[in-house]
Amino acid sequence: MGSAIGAIIANALALCLCWAFALIGLVLGVVGASLATSNPGAAKTCTLISWILFAVSAVVGVIYIVMYGAWFLTALGSGAY
Repeated sequence: MGSAIGAIIANALALCLCWAFALIGLVLGVVGASLATSNPGAAKTCTLISWILFAVSAVVGVIYIVMYGAWFLTALGSGAY
């Protein structure tokens, strides 16, 4: 149950940062938390997928920030900005 709540919090924060897969991860975290007592196997699977989607979103977000920063520094250096 704690892992599902952690996934909900992590994906909610990622959603605030406009990361791509955060909404799907948030939904799966909520489903995992709600299934924790009735179907622990499904809850564990949903929570795991939610954490994976959070990780993918974080990596894509960091790559996006680095690429945008590189573009900005290049534009700033060339005087085009």
